[in-house]
Amino acid sequence: MPKNRLKIGEVAQRRWVGPGEQVVWVVDPEGHVGSTVGPTRAAPHRSATAALEVPEPEWPLPTRAVAEGRFHHDEWVHDPAVWAWAHAKGPEQAAARWADLFTAGRDECRLLLTNRRLALVVDGEATRPAAPASGGLLGRVRGLGQSSPDVPPLVTWWESPVAAARLQAVPLGRLARPEWFVRIAFADGSTFEFRDAQAEQSIRTAHANL
Repeated sequence: MPKNRLKIGEVAQRRWVGPGEQVVWVVDPEGHVGSTVGPTRAAPHRSATAALEVPEPEWPLPTRAVAEGRFHHDEWVHDPAVWAWAHAKGPEQAAARWADLFTAGRDECRLLLTNRRLALVVDGEATRPAAPASGGLLGRVRGLGQSSPDVPPLVTWWESPVAAARLQAVPLGRLARPEWFVRIAFADGSTFEFRDAQAEQSIRTAHANL
């Protein structure tokens, strides 16, 4: 499936949503997810969830200071290798699960917002077992470009009613010019923040279509 998020939105609208449901926003991961789960900081986030058998994105690693947790508040936002950060009291909370799933899904995991649901989805083809070793990486890449009638175009990894979370644009960081992020606050008290230079406009547009 093409990685273009407009195409993903079109596929979701045709073959993933329910009657009367409208895709509002598709978000692609654009770097690593870091996390603070209880007392533990990690960048990139460390997940026990098995990763998809797809090539790793060519994302640069976080700086050593961020990777080692040597910051006080939200200074991690100034590291361009970090796309998002999860804040949770424990691994069972929603933001921690999102960090797990984005880490496992690499760049195949996407956030979908509709007028009814908030969901994390992956390309169905990416969930198929890897091609035999004899096919090599090229064989695997070719396999991802082929459709299979028994595999749905999008597989839902996580979802909730859209009203179960609150979305807002937030300025973060310790510089005079802040870094803008979208913050998703879940009912369980955990939060997930992802980088969006147009966060204020993105949130206005999303709310206008809910």
